[in-house]
Amino acid sequence: MDFKLTDEQVKLRKEFYDVCKDLEKRKPHGFAGLESIYDTDEGWEYHLYCAREYAKKGWISIGWPPEYGGKGTIGDKVFFAEARGYYDLPGIDIFGPEMLAPTLLGVGNEELNKRFLPGIASGEVQWCELWSEPNAGSDLASLTTSAVRKGNEYIINGQKIWSTGAHRAHWAFALVRTDPHAPKKQMGITFILFDMRTPGVTVKPLYYMDRAHVYNEVFLDDVHVPVENVVGQENEGWRVTQLLAGFERSSLGAIMMMLRQLEELVRYCNETKVGGKLLAHDPLIRNRLAQMACEIEALRCLGYRIADAQERNEMAGFEASGVHILASELQERLSWLGADILGPYGQVKRSRWSPFDGWYEKWYQQSFVLFIAMGTNEIQRNIISWYGLGLPRMK
Repeated sequence: MDFKLTDEQVKLRKEFYDVCKDLEKRKPHGFAGLESIYDTDEGWEYHLYCAREYAKKGWISIGWPPEYGGKGTIGDKVFFAEARGYYDLPGIDIFGPEMLAPTLLGVGNEELNKRFLPGIASGEVQWCELWSEPNAGSDLASLTTSAVRKGNEYIINGQKIWSTGAHRAHWAFALVRTDPHAPKKQMGITFILFDMRTPGVTVKPLYYMDRAHVYNEVFLDDVHVPVENVVGQENEGWRVTQLLAGFERSSLGAIMMMLRQLEELVRYCNETKVGGKLLAHDPLIRNRLAQMACEIEALRCLGYRIADAQERNEMAGFEASGVHILASELQERLSWLGADILGPYGQVKRSRWSPFDGWYEKWYQQSFVLFIAMGTNEIQRNIISWYGLGLPRMK
């Protein structure tokens, strides 16, 4: 691929970075990643504020068709993700703009698109995903939440779990079983949308070990949902889930966040003395930082390659699995490295003795989530084995 950018791309990329740099100045104390978006009211309001600022510039709908307010290309979307990642900014609801919107554009009808895309593009409607169940996580096709059709609506009963941000979301997209007698478990599943304020929807928190509130259990008891809210066709929801390939999958946002943290860690080592000696003069620390820099740069190049291939419609699904695995494992190692270099100071929050405002304290605890969310790394390796290497499926 050609890494050289056009003059227009350079100008747009600079605008993304300039706006995100200004937005960072409003960041609440201690804000760090996904946890901070959903855990506190202050973090949630900051997320919504950023969303509104992006929407004013039409950035949430980058890459959409012009008839739905879209502009720009997949490449532009990648540069936007880079800037947000570098400054660790919220404002893009991963479930609305990055999952549901491309799904609607791929298989949704005109009525659904007109009803739901404007709310996503404006940032006013925030979404959550109701897929996993207590006995259906990695094996999602084993879900049992039922949807029985009566006239022009479905009556839904069941339980969902590990639902990120369900306590904040306005709407949800869910997978439900509409044909319990289908010959294969992947059949008989329907993709449907509903308002989280619908009677019968109960959300209960699942706390992190540090008491942060990101995940939830969602109980659905006789929830009435209009048939017109089905995306695609009844009993073909599994096929709809396989079409979530329209969103940007380079992981460059996460990669740029790691690059920024590495830069800050290097600065800290160049300024901090232990025993009268700069940390940057410690050969072990220098070696570990250099190794991390090499890995981040290699991963960044892979992210650009995937973005370039996606823009040319040449990307295979297993490539995104590869970058997902590498990014999640590298984030864990970076979190551990920072916590190790900082020592006891890395455990401190909201103090002048906390050099990174508690960032490593948070990420040291929550980095394991990246191995699980959006498909476990074990599942991602299976995808690479089956579709990338042509290895047989194990029974």
